[in-house]
Amino acid sequence: MAKHVIKKAPKKKIDADKQATIDELIETFGKLEFTVRIEKGRFKGGFCLLRKDRLFLLNKDLEQDKMINILARNLAALGVDKVYMKPNLRELIENEMMEDNKE
Repeated sequence: MAKHVIKKAPKKKIDADKQATIDELIETFGKLEFTVRIEKGRFKGGFCLLRKDRLFLLNKDLEQDKMINILARNLAALGVDKVYMKPNLRELIENEMMEDNKE
């Protein structure tokens, strides 16, 4: 009788700098009174209203670069002119805004 071996998917490598950027972008959503939830599912990310709660859902299985892109693009759509953030985050969000305008 043969044994069946089930291989687990390799764990994603986590880049500490990228994770710090993700955390700072999530913190910015908090300043705009959104709760960010990182969940599994068949979606990339987006806004959601749950009763009176303002949520932003983000797919847990996305690569870090894609998470950063989705968070920054949606913050650009919200407008963050009056929110304090580090200059590198503001530049990232503004770059996403320019990319959206090109399309």
